[in-house]
Amino acid sequence: MKKKVLLITVLTIFCLAAEAGATNLVVNGGFESPVIYTVYVTDITPTGWTGMGDLVQQGYAGAVNSGDGNQWFDLNPGTSTSTGTSQNISLNAGTDYLFSFLYDGGGGGTTTQISFSLQSGLGSLLSGAVSTASMNVYGGTPWSTYSTTFDPSISGLYTLTFVPNGAWSGGFIDAVTISPTGTPTPGVPEPTTILLLGLGLIGVAGIRRKFKN
Repeated sequence: MKKKVLLITVLTIFCLAAEAGATNLVVNGGFESPVIYTVYVTDITPTGWTGMGDLVQQGYAGAVNSGDGNQWFDLNPGTSTSTGTSQNISLNAGTDYLFSFLYDGGGGGTTTQISFSLQSGLGSLLSGAVSTASMNVYGGTPWSTYSTTFDPSISGLYTLTFVPNGAWSGGFIDAVTISPTGTPTPGVPEPTTILLLGLGLIGVAGIRRKFKN
């Protein structure tokens, strides 16, 4: 029994270390903070980010749920044209990272594209854009996922930025992630989480057998 407990303890520590290595470097990438108590709040800055937009509760006005948490973010503040939303991320050279986010559009605004970039004072690490022109979260269009991997050649602080190309509505994002490669997609249970659950069940079964004997 002692050997089994020791094995479970060692494996648990290993799994927790693996979990730590798979941490999302984006603060509040799911836009769950601050918590809003109405269906949406306009002209607000999410925790960890700069720049204003609108926080929206999942399912508002029949919108398709992104499947990530209770809130998502509209890059356009109120009926205005956005100047962008950003935050600084510390990255290490020689490390492979996964960058991903969910996006959708609609709502009657003029935004049809979301541009993104990750850059430092030395230049751009990655940049691109996704189209929301044919998407309408209120019309039943499912959220799409953009993802790519990258490896910075220089360690330092990089600025992650999202900018919509129009006003009012249409630049919806959620589940923004930058993490070491191998991290599971948001909403999918991580292997270490499943293993920890299994170890916990083994431990409970062992304790039950001990008391039965």
